[in-house]
Amino acid sequence: MSIELCRYISFEDFVNLVINNKDRYVRPSSWDDRLEGYLFSHMETPEDVRQIVSEMYYKLCLGNYFAIPDNYFRMWHSKWFTYAQCWTSHKDADAMWRCNAYNNKAIQIRTREDKLLNHANMVFPKEQSFSVYLRKVCYDLDKESAIELQMNQMKNSLLAHETYFHKRPAFEHEDEYRLLVADNELFNVESLSSYGVKREIVRHVDDMTDEEIITSLTRRICDMRVDWKKKIDRDDVKIVDAGDISEYLEGAMVHPLAKQWYVDIVQEICQSKNIVFDGQSTLYTLS
Repeated sequence: MSIELCRYISFEDFVNLVINNKDRYVRPSSWDDRLEGYLFSHMETPEDVRQIVSEMYYKLCLGNYFAIPDNYFRMWHSKWFTYAQCWTSHKDADAMWRCNAYNNKAIQIRTREDKLLNHANMVFPKEQSFSVYLRKVCYDLDKESAIELQMNQMKNSLLAHETYFHKRPAFEHEDEYRLLVADNELFNVESLSSYGVKREIVRHVDDMTDEEIITSLTRRICDMRVDWKKKIDRDDVKIVDAGDISEYLEGAMVHPLAKQWYVDIVQEICQSKNIVFDGQSTLYTLS
């Protein structure tokens, strides 16, 4: 049976979705928890690149210097072209209302896992070079071994975006399901960058020590990678046409501490768009 999923959003996002038919996705690398997707926020400076290359060389790729540029540029692309939404299996939950209160104006929208995934695949079709993932988050990140752990996660799943499905145990109360969208349209650019690194390193690798190989890989990766920060929209938010939201949106509920006038406004919007209005949460109401 498909799991019921909920998302707690602001009034502005609700209006944008229901009235303007626009949906919002955010780059995970821009989120507040810098340990989440730690690799993607620590791969720009030469020092960061060298640490990643060294970790790959000695522990992940085991001296396979050809695989290292491929892996690095997959991550580099994921950093700039991956967007996500956060959902949860917790319906009308105190922790979620408190974490996403929006001045007591939060709105909980609900759907089901299969409906959400089907809808996302229609909004982001595979034929247009999108990849869509919907998975339950694992709460297994360790602050002390973030880079090694996240690289091993990618190695085991063979997915560059894998680290975006892992968080620290401190967030386990969220019971999060993450909807992740990867835009692969420009991925061929990363392939060319990786080829440029490998073409250079193969000319001299026979005369290099391990540390010299790592130094050379680091330098060439920094030289060959595209500075996407300057070439693409700098906004970490991606607004897309939501399509037919009736395909997945099953209902909407208002924050338990919202004022009555606000509840009435949300109800009117739901009624005008034929959306099931679940009313105001009674979580803190005495029966």
